[in-house]
Amino acid sequence: MKYSPEEIKLKQFNVVHKGLNENEVRSYLEELSNELETLRREKKMLEQLIADKDENINRFKSVENTISESILVAQRAGDEIKAAAGMQADVIIKDAKSHADVIVNDAMQKAREIAYQTEDMKRQSKIFRSRFQLLVQAQLDLLKNEDWDYLLNYDLDTRPLEAEQVQHNETVNYNGNQGGGSLTENESSKN
Repeated sequence: MKYSPEEIKLKQFNVVHKGLNENEVRSYLEELSNELETLRREKKMLEQLIADKDENINRFKSVENTISESILVAQRAGDEIKAAAGMQADVIIKDAKSHADVIVNDAMQKAREIAYQTEDMKRQSKIFRSRFQLLVQAQLDLLKNEDWDYLLNYDLDTRPLEAEQVQHNETVNYNGNQGGGSLTENESSKN
């Protein structure tokens, strides 16, 4: 039987000639004592349960705090990594742009040099061509010259050469026969 504080206050005992019924009072007190003992055990058990729950809650709060701190640390680390990666990307981009500018400038310089060399080669080719044309024209003019016609159509007259030969022989013979020799018939007929 469970007792409420109100029931205890309102409990009525039968009056006997010497007062209250002792057995009834003792029995009631025994029941109250048992009930109080049960309540105390239940209270102690509930207090222990509450303490266990509080301990679990504190452990969970500790884990939650650790997780929250870990999340914050991870978030900060992520932000730092993002910032570092952003800075590194900026450095890489600047370096790439600088390298690209150098490559473009080198290419433009080489293109200018090639253009200059091309123009110089064109100029030299024009000079060579005009000189070669002049040379070829001069050779053609030589070939068209009337002297070629004269040379090609010229008949060699061997008579003047023979006369020269005879005259030469006479001179040799005359010088060789100065002491009173006479010319032979053959030699005189050549004269």
